[in-house]
Amino acid sequence: METEWPTVDLARPEIWREPAGLLSDWFDKPFSAGRIASTGGLMLFRHADVERALCDGTLGAMGTRAFEQIGWTQGPFVEWMRHNVVALDPPDHTRLRGLVSRVFTPRRVNQIAPEVYQVAHALADQMADSTEVDFYESFAQRLPLTIICSMLGIPEVDHSQMQTWTEAINAASGIPRVSAREAADDAIESMGLYVKALVSDRRRQPKSDLLTALVESHDHDERLSAEELPAMVIQILVAGHETTRNLIGNGLFTLVRHPDQMADLRSDSSLIENAVEEVIRYEPSLIWVARVPKQPIEIAGQEVQEGELILLNLAAANRDPQVHKEPQNFDVHRQGIRVLSFGMGAHFCIGASLARLEGRIAFEVLLNRFSEIHFSGPEPQFAAYTALRTLEALPLSLRAA
Repeated sequence: METEWPTVDLARPEIWREPAGLLSDWFDKPFSAGRIASTGGLMLFRHADVERALCDGTLGAMGTRAFEQIGWTQGPFVEWMRHNVVALDPPDHTRLRGLVSRVFTPRRVNQIAPEVYQVAHALADQMADSTEVDFYESFAQRLPLTIICSMLGIPEVDHSQMQTWTEAINAASGIPRVSAREAADDAIESMGLYVKALVSDRRRQPKSDLLTALVESHDHDERLSAEELPAMVIQILVAGHETTRNLIGNGLFTLVRHPDQMADLRSDSSLIENAVEEVIRYEPSLIWVARVPKQPIEIAGQEVQEGELILLNLAAANRDPQVHKEPQNFDVHRQGIRVLSFGMGAHFCIGASLARLEGRIAFEVLLNRFSEIHFSGPEPQFAAYTALRTLEALPLSLRAA
């Protein structure tokens, strides 16, 4: 007898704000997936199923499928996605990924650590001058943005503009309203013109930065097309700081909600690296990713048709009781953490090592610099209708040590 699958209504803001909590009782049920009400697509939530799907070569990248389903079929943003490495399959994905993967190896990332410490300390010093701060604007956003812009060689005077553009682009990652689509189109168009101007500058005056390396690869190896080069730079900027912003923001938010865990980190800094993994498990920076079958296949016991959108719920899978004991509890001492937050297989996040490094240094610096960290006002709420796991705001009260 075929099991009736439940329905997932993406029009409800609660499913975006609590993508793991609302599904917590599903793990005791006989089904292995939910049907998406608006599209008829599939949502996987069990750790084993999500892990298998992430590594399954018969499932293609999302491409522009999700946007097409809501009627967004053209414009600068959709065109950018068509050349975006995260939305492509091999051989194009393999070729483009190879250009930047060697820059984000753990060894090379560790060489950036002194600069990350320097920026983190400077931002913490600036926050110490105030008793209340907007934590995103004061620290969580600025630390990874400064680092990724430095790696690409983007002038400091333009960092604020990069933030504005990337925020508009990321706001279009879920179910964007018409105004959000228009803002994302404008951001991609403006960012593309900016990047092309930087590319011309690097051709005239090469530097020892990531942008020069990409330009030289395009010019000499002919592995990046004229469309792929700016698309790659924009993707590195977007992915290179927004998800880490959420890691740092979600992490501090969770620690404030669990003062006993924060106290443990203050008393034993050797726990911070493990705490970063627990943050990545408990409140991942990305709620879910999408895949599309290249042919009819069976998933979670049922047939799925070619081209049908499949959402892999990373937030829920990270809290599967078959993998993590008492998964709804946040525990910086947790052992055997198996996160899916950075993906797996061919699309494993290139910047995972950098994100972990920045998260570790951020918590180390913040806990040393401030003896008290509290919410300034009511507990913040997570944003809805975006695939990024981000708070609507994070106002904090601080006391410098």
